[in-house]
Order: sequence, then C-alpha cells, then structure tokens
Amino acid sequence: MRSSGRARADLGLTSLRLFEAAVRLGSLSAASAEAHIAISAISRRITDLEHLFGTRLLYRDVRGVEPTSAGRVLAVHAQNLLRLAERVSEDMAQFSDGARGLVRVAANPSAVNQFLPDLFSRFRAATPEIRFDVKEGVSDEIVRDVLEGHVDIGIFAASVPHDDLETFAFRTDSLCVVLASGHRLAGAESLALRDLLDEPHVGLEDGSSLFAQVCARAEEAGGRLTVAFRVRSFEAVRRMAAAGLGVGILPHAVAAPYAEVDGIAVIPLLEAWSRRPFLLGVRERSALARPAEAFLAYLLGDVSSGS
Repeated sequence: MRSSGRARADLGLTSLRLFEAAVRLGSLSAASAEAHIAISAISRRITDLEHLFGTRLLYRDVRGVEPTSAGRVLAVHAQNLLRLAERVSEDMAQFSDGARGLVRVAANPSAVNQFLPDLFSRFRAATPEIRFDVKEGVSDEIVRDVLEGHVDIGIFAASVPHDDLETFAFRTDSLCVVLASGHRLAGAESLALRDLLDEPHVGLEDGSSLFAQVCARAEEAGGRLTVAFRVRSFEAVRRMAAAGLGVGILPHAVAAPYAEVDGIAVIPLLEAWSRRPFLLGVRERSALARPAEAFLAYLLGDVSSGS
C-alpha cells in the first residue's frame, strides 16, 4: 500500500469526478455517457484509484456498480473536493468584477425576518467586497440544499432531521398567538395550545417547519387543528387573523411590531416547545471557501457574544 503522502500527491480531480459519477449513477456506462468518456477509460481510472489506496472501491456486476465501505467514504470526500474545486474557480472569477467572494446562504422565513438583516448589514459594513446570494425556503429543503452543495451555509429549525450536516447553535425565537383585537381571547395574558383547538387556524403553506410542529403538538395534546386557510407569508397570517378569519401562531418578533397597525392581539404561547432553537449547517466546514468561512465565523462569534 502506498503512503498517505504519495496518495495525496497522485490523487487527481478527473479520477475523482469519474468515480463520483459512477457511484452517483450506479453504472460505469451512465458515467461514461455523462462525461463523454469511454467506459474503458473510466474503468482504468477507478482501478488506478483502487491501487492508489490499496483497497477495493466498487463492487461490479451486470446490473451496475455499488460502492464498498471504502468507496462510500471516498465518494463523500470526492463530492466535497469537487465542490471546493468549483468554488476555487468561482472565487477567482469574483476578482474580475471587483468582488472578493460570494457566499450562498439559505434560511427559513423565521431566520430571514428576525435575525439576518442586522447580521448582513454589520458584516457587509466590515467586508463590503463579499457578496451574498440568499435563498429563502423551508427548513427541510435548506438541509437538502446544503447537502447537495447548492448553498454554503443553511439556517434552519433544529427540529428537522440534519444528521448528515456539521451544525452549530445559532439563535432561539419564541412563538405567540395572533388573533383579531376583538376576538374573545384577545385579553388573555397567555394562551396554551389546548385553548386554541376549537378555533379555525391560519397556517403557513405545506413544508413549513413551524406549522408542522404546531400540528404535531396539537395531536400530542389530544386534538387536531382546523385549518381554515393556508398562506405563504407571516404578513398574510397576520392579515387573515386581523380580519377575524382564524388564529395564527407566529414568532413573536415578526408579529409584535405590527400589532397596532394590523389590528391584532399578540399573546405569548404558554408551551415549553414555544421557544425554538435554530442551527447553522454546513456540509463540511473545512471545505468552505474563504468568504463562506469568514461569514460562518462571524455568525458564530456574534452568537457567542450574545449580540
């Protein structure tokens, strides 16, 4: 078996790209078609990798190929290395238009509305040469986008599955009940979910981790929400509630500032789960390009400083 130093020196991106394609597609012929390279050339490249690492990487039969345990490990590293190689080209391209780098961020609506504007503003004030591509989405889609390399950093609710990501604690918000100012419950100091089970609800569209959590908690409480309307935004929830069409459950920070202008009552939700943690997630921190690492370090420093 060759030394690890020799392996690092001989490891080529072309071979890794072809190996990754074979694993992803489950077939040398499919990888050949995708890369426009002869099957024999791909087979030779993978055999060279197996000799380089001194272990078998693929099981091959008439149905296709399947990675061995070692092959699965290499496939993960290959994906990260190929993604990093793409980012090198992208980062270098930023110099041509006067920018130093681009950071791709995906965040759920709660994070976008509550936390990110101030954080982006302060970071950009210190590093105006770094640009951002920000995507808003639901938490489970954000986890998938990070895993598939579409974004550098994801910000999502900790309640969604995220085992394959490298994660860091971010912020916590608190939920409240919004309802019309003339509603019979508008004068309550706090409300529990069981107080709302007989009320029509205005919920966020399918995929929202917030509304999914509320529905799950209602079932745990022995009831089921009557969903009168499904809408796409926090503002729409507030407006529908103000019109007396139902009650909504929203983050306090996106409801309280608009209580007077919208004509709604904003009442704390008295549930242990109403405080929701958010996570920062990356696929592999060590593979982040410098601008993304700088922003992640800033976010972590901001969190630890309590600002």
